Amino acid sequence: MRSRTKGIAPAKSDEYFQTFIEHVHQLVWHGYSQLKHSTLSSLHEPAISGQICEQIEKYMDDPKASVWVSDYEIHDDPPVHDKSRDGKNRRRVDIKLASRRSRPRTRFCFEAKCLNKKSGAADYLGKDGLGQFVTASYAATESHAGMLAYVQSEDCDAWCEKIQQKVDNKKHRLSDAGHWKAISITRVIQHCYQTIHTRPRKLPNVVVLHTLLDCTSAN
Repeated sequence: MRSRTKGIAPAKSDEYFQTFIEHVHQLVWHGYSQLKHSTLSSLHEPAISGQICEQIEKYMDDPKASVWVSDYEIHDDPPVHDKSRDGKNRRRVDIKLASRRSRPRTRFCFEAKCLNKKSGAADYLGKDGLGQFVTASYAATESHAGMLAYVQSEDCDAWCEKIQQKVDNKKHRLSDAGHWKAISITRVIQHCYQTIHTRPRKLPNVVVLHTLLDCTSAN
């Protein structure tokens, strides 16, 4: 996915970054899997994201957790540092995971949105959703980022189709090879997709990994 990760031997860097991507998604899945999903259908995004982060932190403290968990740290609603905002005016990404194995640390940011009768694909893809990565407001120094969709009505397949239909080549700055497609990051997550976007200020393209999580009262 990425040609080189600083702080790690070049021969291992591609393998390391692939594992890093898998691990951050496994951690999010673990946090989500510990929740009673039927209770999530009426919650707002910050509450769901907060509960997921809480469960990830518990897992990181568990002596029985996988050894690799010690390589990671999680940040719930951390501020984004940029030159245009400071203090309480800073933007805040929903979830950020970072590796302790490399310097500079390898980081991965997630922006989360609820999908329901009031908030749909347009919000998910809008300036406060996917747009934060496309404009480089979030993850400006990272090559990859993630979107989390908390599906609170219908089902993941229905919302996948709606999002795919609304992703616009020009509006969302899709690269030539960046159209919406299904991918497999880790076998435990069923609904994963990828888009690739160009960014302003001559920044490199960003690969966005989309994960849809079922938060309906039906499950």
